[in-house]
Amino acid sequence: MNKLYYILIVVLFLSCLDKKIKVHQDSKAQQIENYLDSLEGFSGALLIAKNDSILLKKAYGFAHIGHQVKNNTKTKFSYASIGKSFTAAAIFQLVQEGKLSLDDKIKKFIPNYPNKIARDSITIRLLLQHRSGLPNYFHLDKFLNTSKERFRTIENLAYLYENQPLEFEPNEQFAYRNTNYIILGRIIEIVTKTSYEKYIEKHIFSKVNMQNTGNYDVDHPIENSAENYTLSDVYPNKFQKTIFMSAVKGGPAGGGYSNLDDLYKFATAFKNNQLLNEDYTNIMKEEPKNAWYGYGMQFAGAKGSGIYGHSGGHFGVGAEWRIFEKQNYTVIILTNKDLNQGFIDARFFIEKTIAGSSPKLDSYFFTKKIINTCLNKGIEHSKKMMVNSKTGLSEIEINSKGYEMIKRGFYKKAIELFKFEVFAFPESYYAYDSLGEAYMNDDQNNKAIENYQKSLEINPKNTNATEKLKELLGS
Repeated sequence: MNKLYYILIVVLFLSCLDKKIKVHQDSKAQQIENYLDSLEGFSGALLIAKNDSILLKKAYGFAHIGHQVKNNTKTKFSYASIGKSFTAAAIFQLVQEGKLSLDDKIKKFIPNYPNKIARDSITIRLLLQHRSGLPNYFHLDKFLNTSKERFRTIENLAYLYENQPLEFEPNEQFAYRNTNYIILGRIIEIVTKTSYEKYIEKHIFSKVNMQNTGNYDVDHPIENSAENYTLSDVYPNKFQKTIFMSAVKGGPAGGGYSNLDDLYKFATAFKNNQLLNEDYTNIMKEEPKNAWYGYGMQFAGAKGSGIYGHSGGHFGVGAEWRIFEKQNYTVIILTNKDLNQGFIDARFFIEKTIAGSSPKLDSYFFTKKIINTCLNKGIEHSKKMMVNSKTGLSEIEINSKGYEMIKRGFYKKAIELFKFEVFAFPESYYAYDSLGEAYMNDDQNNKAIENYQKSLEINPKNTNATEKLKELLGS
């Protein structure tokens, strides 16, 4: 027995040694892991692979804050607009099979579509590229202020957009709209004579063994899924569940659930031509000359960087799959909090670590330093940093952090950030508007009035400032 025990110990040791030798050491993955480990407030999961070998897979934070259930690497997260990449791949499968053409118009499939200009002019190509001019039902009052339970199917959404005027002439400009992909979903159903959900399940999810992905009903239990949390508008510095804020069920424009492994399977299958042949895969991942969005695909980094994929975000949701083609990395990031709660930090740090810096990334991280300096040392230190630097600032990041401070109830910190924003962007009506709101929340009404009036001087069409002034002046 002793001899057998000794042999077993030796075998176990050698097997452990063998596994250790096979671990792929990668300094970039280690840097990214160290960064995320130190990233305060991030809740979600991350996967990094290189040469089709997973280097890092890790979860952070809580799937359920109330019960203190932690996220794990199998947790399902809402993937928001990542669903558009599934829909686009399905459309190209049908193009590849000769069942439709990118230049087919809406009228070929929906001859009774009410808007004649849309019916006769909008092609599948324009829908894929968000260049149709279709209205944005997702931001209409009759969607936002209605129980989302009414919009469980593609058909339920039709009345929200079909009779609305176009925002612009087809192919006149780019405007990212969920409406485009809802209609693509309808076209898939008409061409295949099956539901969108069944088609995607059979030809995308099942084809690459994505067993933990689906367009689930979010008001029903989803096994091992994360709840979504946004900073509350009701109670300062608290998190609020988002179940009443978005769609009740996933569909062609997004809103389904998946996990790290399944999204990695999809990304790997796509780049290895397992969903489409090489020609159509190349069409999908071809970067447009003057745009960041192509055929259901987003492009990051500098032009020609070879970084493509798709992201999604909403209240309490952030998701992204990315291929770094030149470096041969694949990255999946998922979160169940707002994008500014660590997700964007993680995304940009990963891009910088894998693909190198760029003016956009330099601006982001410099702005982050400016914000932290303003919050911790005061506005004068931030002004000095800005004056002594040649790196540009991101106004949207300053403004976003200011509103986060408002939601957390830190009104004086918000005031300092917005005052800095006014200093850095003196011609921005939005900066003065935001500063007015911060003063208003802090009960400094005279200063609020002063800044709303300044905002209106810069932009007389600022209806928010007009309404706030009526409220403050009692007129």
